[in-house]
Amino acid sequence: MKHILKSVACGATLLGLVAIGDATAAATATPVLTGTVHDALFAVSFDGNHGLAAGAPGYLLETTDGAKTWTPLKNVPTRLALLGVAVKGDHAIAVGQQGLVLKREGTEWKKIETGTQERLLSVSVNASGAAVAVGGFGTVLASSDGGSTWSPIKPVWADFAEAGTDPHVYAAHIDEAGTITIAGEFSLILRKAAGSDQWKLLNKGEASLFALHIGSGNNASYAVGQDGTVLRSADAGASWSRIDAGTQAILLGVSASSDNRVTVTGMREMRYSPDGGSSWTGVNGGGVNTLWYQGIGQPEGSTAALAVGQAGRILKIDN
Repeated sequence: MKHILKSVACGATLLGLVAIGDATAAATATPVLTGTVHDALFAVSFDGNHGLAAGAPGYLLETTDGAKTWTPLKNVPTRLALLGVAVKGDHAIAVGQQGLVLKREGTEWKKIETGTQERLLSVSVNASGAAVAVGGFGTVLASSDGGSTWSPIKPVWADFAEAGTDPHVYAAHIDEAGTITIAGEFSLILRKAAGSDQWKLLNKGEASLFALHIGSGNNASYAVGQDGTVLRSADAGASWSRIDAGTQAILLGVSASSDNRVTVTGMREMRYSPDGGSSWTGVNGGGVNTLWYQGIGQPEGSTAALAVGQAGRILKIDN
């Protein structure tokens, strides 16, 4: 398994393959916003109608109307790439290069010391302010105060990977109870219950996993990554099985609605399932076959997912 790190250059250096075998009508992608060729958006997060999108260089966009309009935020205190973003209630956190964490306090974004210089690739926060951030070389950080302070909580990687290997961790999720789920290289998916110091192995394989969607209630969960990998869990992430999405592309993001519609972003590829992963089709329009898209999410009450990616684009995927 090649040891790789998803980075600012990801969209320009990795190649996806064209999808095959579409069995149903394709979904349609429409550009909502387009930046310059030098812009890039890597992550998006929604809580109700409020959303944040993050990218490079030090680029933050905000919507308060369910993604109908987006406003670039001023006075963001960095020019480093922001690779992950999370918003929940009054809490908003962005993470990125060189261990960067930004926390919103009122209308201002402030840099927070994390104790690491490793690239942070994903962040998740719950309504009480418990948060997790993950990144390069096995980095896993936790916060209990909305991102003001952070502590390392990384697993003993020798228990889950080859000796001397600290796998890159690309995706993280924390639920309202404080249970943390992380995913990364070697198809690793690990979970730590709130109040516990023990990590439990939920999945292991070959392909790197770049994104997680943990469904609430009885809704399915998904993880996606290299070689067209799509994993599905019907038990809130306790166990996982691979499903065929009809592609071998590098898949970078995944979102699922409460009515089982699943949208997956990737390198020159986007996949859509209307039925919880039983059948898949491509997505037409929006340059999905010539550009890369990564972060994806869905505002509350919306029937469309929103994907962000190359050239500062935001796509609305109607399905």
